[in-house]
Amino acid sequence: MASPRRNTLRSPGAAFRLSVLLIFFPLVLSGAYAQPKGRTRSVTYQNVSLAFDAGLAKDFVAETIPAVPLEEKTDKPDGVAPAHVLITLRDSYAAKLKRDTESIYALPQIAVFPTRDPGDPRFDEEYPTMRGAVNDLSKLLSRRAGSVSEAIPFLPWADEHQLFIVKKRLVRFRNGRGVLFLTQYEQEESPVSNASLVYTFQGLTDDNAWYVSAVFPVAAQGLTPPPGEAGSAAFHAGYDAYIKRTTENLNRLPARRFTPHLLLLEEMIRSIKVGPR
Repeated sequence: MASPRRNTLRSPGAAFRLSVLLIFFPLVLSGAYAQPKGRTRSVTYQNVSLAFDAGLAKDFVAETIPAVPLEEKTDKPDGVAPAHVLITLRDSYAAKLKRDTESIYALPQIAVFPTRDPGDPRFDEEYPTMRGAVNDLSKLLSRRAGSVSEAIPFLPWADEHQLFIVKKRLVRFRNGRGVLFLTQYEQEESPVSNASLVYTFQGLTDDNAWYVSAVFPVAAQGLTPPPGEAGSAAFHAGYDAYIKRTTENLNRLPARRFTPHLLLLEEMIRSIKVGPR
């Protein structure tokens, strides 16, 4: 049996790349391109289009990621997702942040997931996190983003939680809406760090047919140190007050005092359009 493939296109001048994967997904490529328009670069791939400021990145990779269904109902759904479009900014501002390259939050990426597949009657069983995320985000958006402390859905699913939620904004893109916010994902109490801060967008198209998940690593000026070394008694004793103080400071911090400028990322989100299948 031939090895399955993941189809990838880069912007003009970059090499075509194929990656060996475990699951085959047939794909008809409609093309991807990036063309400077002043300081703006435009991307079109499959049914997704967007634009980004050229200062954010010199290049991009657009891919179709093959489906990874849940194998057993009792398994954790790490990495489980239907076939989806993934756009990654390359040669980007993220190089300045010196993130752990193994982290899923290391690179600026925009993923677009289908929320259903009429041709697959087992879709909800194979991708159980999709339905929950769509329902939870729909409810949150209907209440105009809910409370500041309420957890916000995130795809793809990861065994982590949001330490905090700040700078939360309801944002419309060209044919949908969602929530843009600053957070840090961890499994336990951790220092707020420029090695881990992310600005993320979780949204739905107006017909709820597509889920948009964008992750942008960012750095903030003036982060305060935690109360004692991580894991120490002093750290845990003062952690709640530390998080409260840090999040208040982050909320007050102007967009220009982040790397990159947060408004550039918001403009990219607003430019997204997801067409029909």
